[in-house]
Order: sequence, then structure tokens, then C-alpha cells
Amino acid sequence: MSSSADATTPLSRRLLADGLWALGLAIVSVAYFLVTIAVGTSFFGSSIGPAVTAATVWGTVAIFALQAVPILWRSRFPVLSFILVYACFIAAIAVSVDRNLTVTITLLFAVFSLTSLTGWRTWTPVLGLAVALDLIIHLVLAAVASGGLSALIVLAIVSRVIPTYVAPVLAGLLYGSQRRRATLASDYSVALRQARDSQLAVAVASERNRMARELHDVSAHHISGIILQTKAAIRVRESDPATTVELLESIRVEGELTLQSMREVIGVLREDDDEATVAGPTLSRLPDLMASVRTLHPSIDLSVSGDIDDLSPTTSLACFRIIQESLTNARKHAPGSQVAIRLRRTSRELMVEVSNTPVESVPRQPEGRTGYGVLGMRERATMLGGTLRSDRTPDGGWKTHAIIPLERWALA
Repeated sequence: MSSSADATTPLSRRLLADGLWALGLAIVSVAYFLVTIAVGTSFFGSSIGPAVTAATVWGTVAIFALQAVPILWRSRFPVLSFILVYACFIAAIAVSVDRNLTVTITLLFAVFSLTSLTGWRTWTPVLGLAVALDLIIHLVLAAVASGGLSALIVLAIVSRVIPTYVAPVLAGLLYGSQRRRATLASDYSVALRQARDSQLAVAVASERNRMARELHDVSAHHISGIILQTKAAIRVRESDPATTVELLESIRVEGELTLQSMREVIGVLREDDDEATVAGPTLSRLPDLMASVRTLHPSIDLSVSGDIDDLSPTTSLACFRIIQESLTNARKHAPGSQVAIRLRRTSRELMVEVSNTPVESVPRQPEGRTGYGVLGMRERATMLGGTLRSDRTPDGGWKTHAIIPLERWALA
């Protein structure tokens, strides 16, 4: 089982790297063996040393060359690669004159790869069986050669076999730990980027919602007035020219207010600082707001209890938008009704209430369409820690009632 880091490396690069490792290990293993044979035996000359046969030498060379081939698969199949390398090691023992000559750098690299590229649950049993088989083979060979085994012989064999695997195992564990740490760091970096992208997406969505809410509050109020007044002007254009002129003038004023309000909202939304986000119309502009709806609501009353001039910009803007949206709904659903606006401030909260009386004929709304006005008003109140209720009154009218706490926003 290869690591995630190796899995993300392109296959061509892994094949090239493993191919270079296989070639280099084959050359070093064969060269070391031949140098050892040349120095320690009489095979290549007349120097004093043990005699070895050509079959032993060239057979071992062939095995060492073949042993490097499984390294080509070490990244993708580290367990299989180690087993094949180890099989060549056992074959070399069968034809070589000395075990020391059969422990090649290829075998050590295979042990290193096994422990670094697999988890301990994988490499422990595989390597444990390999070490046990190595010990058994050499204990059997020692028993046959000496006619028995003594404690000293067993200790000597164990001291020769075990250290062969210790160094590559430790190196593999260290390298694997560093590689996993690098992988975790890379994954953590990716997670951070994803978190930043998610935060950015949330911020963009929040900004879009804010823009949509502001544009809805402004455009819905003014445009609904323009539409209703236009319909009224069409109805009376022949029977009452004076009223028609008055309505057209009101439409013109409403259009200018719409353009001005849209410019204000767009100007605010283009600002980056926090203070700009709460800029906009405040309760001081309530008289202008009421004047813009008097054509359709001649009877509109404003009642203020307490000082509303020193409210924070955040609270004042939210209350203005709640009143504006309530008047928009009254113009849409109950044109000509009596409207009452009540503001009452105490030391701890501000109460905003907009109500309208019922009308005999309610304009029919297109089926399947619902507005977002009440939702936007409730969201504004909730953001300030307040509450908002908007529902029908017992006499068939409509009332919007909001409570905004002031202590929390005293310094806003």
C-alpha cells in the first residue's frame, strides 16, 4: 500500500524514479560483489584466497542483476517488490559461498521501502517472516556443517542476521514519518485554503443578501407607488384632468426619489468600511417618506414618544426600512386605508408599530408569487437582537410590530 503522497505523484515520474533506482542498485550490487571476489578470492588471478567456481560467481551476478528488477514496482506494490527481492536473496544464498556476499544494497533498499511506504500492520508480519526464514536457513546450514548447534553458534548467527534489518527498518520508519508529516502539512494547507474559500463564499453570499435587501426596500417602496399612481392616473385621465395632472406630478416626484434612493444605496454598497455599511436614510427622513405615500394614503398619522434623534445609525436605518416596507405593503394591499405609525422609545428599547385599516376591495396579487418584505424586516430586527411580528388585526387590517433593544447598540 503506497502513501497518499506517492499516489498523487504522476505515474510517469514514479516509473522513472524507480527505474533509476533499479539500475543504480543493480550496478552497485554487482560491482561490489565482483570487487569482493577479486580481492578476497583467486577467481580473477593468482592471488591467495579461496577458490570459487565460475558458476557461483556468474550465477550470483545474474541473481543480483535480476534482484533489482522488482524495485521498478516498489512505489506501487512495495510488499510484492520486497518479496521478489527477498526471493532473489534466498537464491543467492543457495549459490554463494558466503552470506555476507548475498546481503546487497538492493535488499537493504527493499527493506527500507517496505517500512517507509506501508503501515506497521503490513510491514511487521512480512518482515517478521523474512527475518525468521533467514534465521532458520542459516541455523539449518550451521547445524549441517557443524553436526549440531550450540548456544554460541546460535548467538553468532542471530548477531549476524538481525543487524542486517535493523538499520534499513529504522531509516524507513524515520523517512516514512517525515513523509507522513509532510503529507499532513500539505493536507492542512489544502484544508486552510478550502476554509478560506468557504469563508469568502459566505461573505459574498452575505454581501449579496445585504445588497438585495437594500435594493428591495428602496425599489419596492418607490416603484410600487409609481405603479399604483399610474393606474389611478389612467382611470381618471378623462373624467378628472386636474387629478390626473396631480398624479403625474406625484409620479415624477416619486421617480426622482427612486433615482436618488438607488444612488444612495449603490454608493453605500460600494464602500468598504464598516461605517459606510450603516449609512443611509434614518428616522429623521420619516416626513419625506410619509409625504411620498400621501397620494394613496391621505390619512396617515405619525406618533412619536421619546427622543429618536440620538439613535445609533444602525438602529435608525433598520427602523426606517421597517417602516418603509410596511408602508409599501399597505400601498400594495390596502391602498387608501388609514395608516398609523407609532414610535415609542424607552431607556432600554424602541418600539416600532405600523398598522393600516382594512379596505373593501383588496388588489389581487399574481398567483405563485410571494414577496420577501416581511422576511427582510424580520431579519433586520433579528440582527439587532430584537423581534418583529407582522400579521392581520381582528378588524381585517394589518399590523407590523417590532421591538429593538437599545443597550446592545448604544455605541453602534
